[in-house]
Amino acid sequence: MDVVDVFKHRGQFFKVLQETTRSQTAVMTIAPGADAGPEEQHEADQIIHVVEGEATVRIAEKEHHAGAGSLVTIAAGNRHHVRNPGRTPLFLVTVYTPPEY
Repeated sequence: MDVVDVFKHRGQFFKVLQETTRSQTAVMTIAPGADAGPEEQHEADQIIHVVEGEATVRIAEKEHHAGAGSLVTIAAGNRHHVRNPGRTPLFLVTVYTPPEY
C-alpha cells in the first residue's frame, strides 16, 4: 500500500484513496453551509476524522458537533448525515470497514 498525502486531494467532494479487501479510505470536502448528500446507511463501519473545519453529524436522530481533530465512529446499519455548519470548507478523511464504495 502506498502512502497518500490527503492534502493533495483537498477540495474534491469525494474520492476513494486506498483500498484493501478489508478497508477503504476516502476524503471528502463539503462547502460551507452544504452537506454530504441525503441521509444514508452503510453495511460497513465508518470512521470520520475531521481534518479541517467543523461538522454536524447526525447518527440515529442524535446530533454531534465535531471540530478539527475529532473522530466520529458510525457503526454499520446506523442512519447518518453529515453537514458543514461553518463558514469554511469541511475537509475529512473517512475509513470504511469493509470497503463500501
